[in-house]
Order: sequence, then C-alpha cells, then structure tokens
Amino acid sequence: MTNGPGSAREAAERNAQAVMSGNFNQIMADITPEALAQMMQLAPQGGAGLSLANMPNITGYELREVGTEGEGELFHVTFSSALGKATLGATWKQVLGQWKITAVTLVGTEPAAAD
Repeated sequence: MTNGPGSAREAAERNAQAVMSGNFNQIMADITPEALAQMMQLAPQGGAGLSLANMPNITGYELREVGTEGEGELFHVTFSSALGKATLGATWKQVLGQWKITAVTLVGTEPAAAD
C-alpha cells in the first residue's frame, strides 16, 4: 500500500527507531493511553532488574512480525544495550486512520553475559 496510513510494520520500525534515539514525542504519538499505562507497569519495582525503562544507550533493535492478534498486528521488538536485551510485544491497530500501539507486554529479558 503506497497511499494512506502506511503499514503496521512501517509504524513499528519508526517507533523502534524513536525508542533507540530517545525521540519521546514520536513514542508518545504512537501509543494509546491504555498501552502507555501498560508500559509504565513494566518498569521494575525499586529499579531492580533489567527492563526497557532502565536500559542505558540502546545500541540496536530487532523487529519481528509475530502475526495478528484480534484486529491488530503483533510485533516483538528486542532492544539491545550494554546491560543486555529486553523484548517487548506490541500490538498495533489503526486508530482514527493511524497505526497506534494498543497493547504492550514484556516478552522477556536477557542480561548481558559477564566478562
């Protein structure tokens, strides 16, 4: 599709780039209030453990299309940093003609191997 709102994958790529570069405005434009609330609950209590919230200097990401979930499209995005990796599941749906993250889950974390 060349016209219109683009694809869910294009939106997911744009959002992953925004997370990696710290583009808060783009991140907020891509997420619904409900998904933002879910994202906030993913932060570890007391700051212990590895999560996307406490990863310094994200150095890369890998985006994988998982399939459909209801009316949405589910992607897993794995962010990498010196501390390790964190994988999020993001469900993207069209909301008022724009692709938005409507649900977020933590798929898993993988601490970096100690040297």
